[in-house]
Amino acid sequence: MSHLRIILIDVGWGDSILLESVDSTGETHFALVDSNDTANLRSSFIFLKRRLERFEEHTPLPNPVFEWVLMTHAHADHAQGLKATLKEFTTDRLYYPKVNSNKLFFSDLLRFANRSSKVGFHQSIDNTKQDFQFGDATVQTIWPPYDYQNVYTNENNNSVVLLIRIGERSVVLTGDAEAEVWDQIAGQIPADAVFFKVPHHGSEDATFNPNHDTPWLDTLPTDCRLAVSSHVRPFSHPSPSVVTELDANPFPWYRTDEHYHIEIEVFEDSADPVTVKYSHRDENQSHGHHFT
Repeated sequence: MSHLRIILIDVGWGDSILLESVDSTGETHFALVDSNDTANLRSSFIFLKRRLERFEEHTPLPNPVFEWVLMTHAHADHAQGLKATLKEFTTDRLYYPKVNSNKLFFSDLLRFANRSSKVGFHQSIDNTKQDFQFGDATVQTIWPPYDYQNVYTNENNNSVVLLIRIGERSVVLTGDAEAEVWDQIAGQIPADAVFFKVPHHGSEDATFNPNHDTPWLDTLPTDCRLAVSSHVRPFSHPSPSVVTELDANPFPWYRTDEHYHIEIEVFEDSADPVTVKYSHRDENQSHGHHFT
């Protein structure tokens, strides 16, 4: 049965998301969204290496390992670990937005992609680019627009937002896109969305617009699951006000600082279309919802 697995890796202070798309033949296709690893903190790399080694005990890894890797935007807590990850693994395609940043880690990543056999090709993407297949899933870029670089100086709002569809169900991956972006694109969240990654680690500026409206939260179908890649230190994300807002809504939601690695599995055709697995860091903490 075709299904999509989304794993929010608990990296402590940023984002790293492993995607596994299992097609109708049973073949697994891998992709990676972001990695915040440093030379001393390699949580994303360690998780990936262990998981892929376990996979290889039963099935040879594909070559290249990743069909695609995405840098959502040029902030260190999302991107500075990608070069080291790609030195170990391989990808057919590396995607990123056009950025307003001159960050050294991004320049190094592009130089590596240009000269290394570990990267098939690389390119910037926006919402004019053609959808592409990922196993039996289809990946669509819904943000940024083609000319966004001339409009937004806030790098968070240059984040790539992906809509991944498998059968009649959809998943939305949001990077750090803030509320002014969601004021424009919340209407593109489909009614069949079953998982939505809370943007910008659950910060206030990604949830509440200046009118204190919550554009993406007001658009989500009520049976959607949500998860936060937490950034507790030094930014205290998710914000207490966002936690309160999420708790007041009907959505089951999860956060990596309390639920550790969070694995969401979306099935193309099943009476039970979504499962969520996690392990609490502290069983006495109550935020989020158990789901089995």
